[in-house]
Amino acid sequence: MASSAQPVRTEEEAQFQLLQWRYGIVGQSEALRQAMRLLLQVAPTELTVLITGETGTGKELFARAIHGLSPRRRHPFVSLNCAAIPETLLESELFGHVRGAFTGATSDRQGFFEVAHQGTLFLDEIGEMPLSTQAKVLRVLESGEFSPLGSSEIRRVDVRLIAATNRDLERAVREGTFRQDLYYRLNAVRIHLPPLRERPEDIPVLVEYFAARICERLGITFEGIAPEALELLQRYPWPGNVRELRNVVETLLTLERGAYITAEMVQRYLQRAAPGESGEAVPVERAIVAVGRARNEPALPAAFDTTLLYRVLLDMRSELAELRRALQFLLPSIEALREQLATLEHRVEQPKEAEEGIRLRDEADFRLDDIERRLIIAALKRFGGNRRLAARALGISERTLYRKLAQYGLGDIL
Repeated sequence: MASSAQPVRTEEEAQFQLLQWRYGIVGQSEALRQAMRLLLQVAPTELTVLITGETGTGKELFARAIHGLSPRRRHPFVSLNCAAIPETLLESELFGHVRGAFTGATSDRQGFFEVAHQGTLFLDEIGEMPLSTQAKVLRVLESGEFSPLGSSEIRRVDVRLIAATNRDLERAVREGTFRQDLYYRLNAVRIHLPPLRERPEDIPVLVEYFAARICERLGITFEGIAPEALELLQRYPWPGNVRELRNVVETLLTLERGAYITAEMVQRYLQRAAPGESGEAVPVERAIVAVGRARNEPALPAAFDTTLLYRVLLDMRSELAELRRALQFLLPSIEALREQLATLEHRVEQPKEAEEGIRLRDEADFRLDDIERRLIIAALKRFGGNRRLAARALGISERTLYRKLAQYGLGDIL
């Protein structure tokens, strides 16, 4: 019996290794492995999948793995965060629109369902979707049919849907904010991803995994981590889950240049989580207030000395690094705009008297909104229509970018 069971065990381990090295799904806890087994079972099917779990647990990694191991893997995987798009634009993004459907719709545009035809559409944060849009998503799931915004034409698509949420959808159904029929349709197979605090045995292997990749990228050698440091990491509650752990490991290795990680080093970045304490993370707002205390006010406990400030700086450093990478692609477009604006100086007429002010010739287009519009177009073209990267390069949120696109009628720019 043992010999016949051994190949099965080896095959499962090989599949788990595939999930780790190809999709970044790492862990040895039984809770995570149960989710991985379900992933491997459902991937080759056409079943709709609902992935639940807290923010940062790896829901999109699971969605990509399901697509990558499915018969649809040679077709598009399209991801959309429902919470990042204003309600007024979400329907158009999902189902597309025809010319004249609304102000600014100057041409026909495909929605995400059509873009994902024969592939997989991943709807993250589906619990934030408005009820009116939920009804249309349900229609596509049941019949494969939909109508673009502003059209009565019936179109058909072949799409596998994977949805994810960090909300309690059963409670949302009871409260009337989520359709019961859509919930049952999405919940054909549910994969729940446990929070990191419930699987501390996964932290050592996650640290090793992140360290190997970070050191390879930075060109440094990792000297290892002390058992006491690992114990601190395992006792920490990780409100940001795996994403937060990855950021902490990256900061430790970057600032310490791969040196042997001690408990003292870890303590600089983490709040002390001794047995019996609540283990709750201190909000960043408290960190900012703490740093700005007056000298005559009582000092905070030692556990709060530099930890919170390091975490604030870590978040700022990560955002600045990503923005710097985006701007290096956007700068050529900005320089081109500067050259265009410089030519306008030669089209400015000098006033005869000071009180006349400065007047541009009629043909000179020197409005601030036009400059903003051009910058948005340049950013979208530079990043191939990727609105997330364009928004970061412009220093605005995705929601703001979507509002600007509607304001300037740029919904069909790419």
